[in-house]
Amino acid sequence: MTEIRLATRADLPKVARLFGRAFIDDAMLRWPFPPEAMVEDLTELFTILLDVYWPLDAISVIGDQAAAVWLPPDEAARFAEIEGPTRELIRPLTDDGGARYDVFWDWLAEHLPEEPCWFLDILAVDGDARGHGLGGRLIKHGLARAHAEGLPAFLETSVRDNVTLYERFGFRVIDELAAPAGGPTIWFLRSDPTSRA
Repeated sequence: MTEIRLATRADLPKVARLFGRAFIDDAMLRWPFPPEAMVEDLTELFTILLDVYWPLDAISVIGDQAAAVWLPPDEAARFAEIEGPTRELIRPLTDDGGARYDVFWDWLAEHLPEEPCWFLDILAVDGDARGHGLGGRLIKHGLARAHAEGLPAFLETSVRDNVTLYERFGFRVIDELAAPAGGPTIWFLRSDPTSRA
């Protein structure tokens, strides 16, 4: 069985492509982009984000088939500071100068917990590898770290079917909100140290 490991710099292009493919139909990522946005556009988005996340040792991979970004409490607390500088690079990928992107991510940052927590920001499994437990392993990996520190874990998703997946690992929905300016519905989920995973 392939082990979970931290991503190397050499892994980043593959992880960006994996995320780009996995999120091409995700409303949370599609909404800020033009309707004609392609996998390549989302891959470029993730290339920008991963370049910021990699120095934080926050990207875990299982071979080339699955990856997750788990931000530990210190980085989760400064999510807006980490994500903010990427916007200038992302704006050219949008069709409105990044207006929808800014509105959405500013709103999302307002809904992150104020208390210390681990934040599952991104999770993806390659289409051919789905159904083999790789995503579950990455979820459990982050939860184990969070709960070992006595801290909750947090995530958000715009995919209703993902809610059921995360609930199987002890997450519970704490809010369901429509993003502003006609944005997608977002489910906010939390797992406490006493949750069973």
